[in-house]
Amino acid sequence: MTGLASLTWLVGTYALSDHINARVNELVEAGTEYATACTAVTDAADASEAWAIAATRQTWVRRHDVNPDEMPVRSLYVLERTATHVVVGYIDLDQASDDTDGGDHSNLPPEKADQNDHSQGVEYPFDLLEMSFELADWAPFEHLLPTAAVPAAGTMGVGEGAPPNSPPGRG
Repeated sequence: MTGLASLTWLVGTYALSDHINARVNELVEAGTEYATACTAVTDAADASEAWAIAATRQTWVRRHDVNPDEMPVRSLYVLERTATHVVVGYIDLDQASDDTDGGDHSNLPPEKADQNDHSQGVEYPFDLLEMSFELADWAPFEHLLPTAAVPAAGTMGVGEGAPPNSPPGRG
């Protein structure tokens, strides 16, 4: 998934705006001029750069051009975002695995088996996330509200009237 239009459709105008504002504020707090921070974040988000778009409650899937033997994990779920990395839980592995995903049937190398702890998660730098994975799904917390309007299955989203989660009369 690429571009601000796709991200807007995926999470809605307000959730994306909140996310982008948070990234801009991080850069401003680090000493970047506000206008420069705005440009950097929106350009990076439009290019689907992980440092700009990674957020809690996202699912990232292994890119089609990544060798499964080199990256046995197909999907990651973002448990937490910090300024320098995300904490992810492995959703699935390519081969069958036992209940802990770290036992005899796991295809993770033995020295990495302890990294598949779903209760703790694994720290994943933004550049590694971007290198092997792409954003597939994002369920921001506002989607948990009973009044949230989540896009219907099978819709294209972009260019179909009001963006998801927009209040009546907007769009």
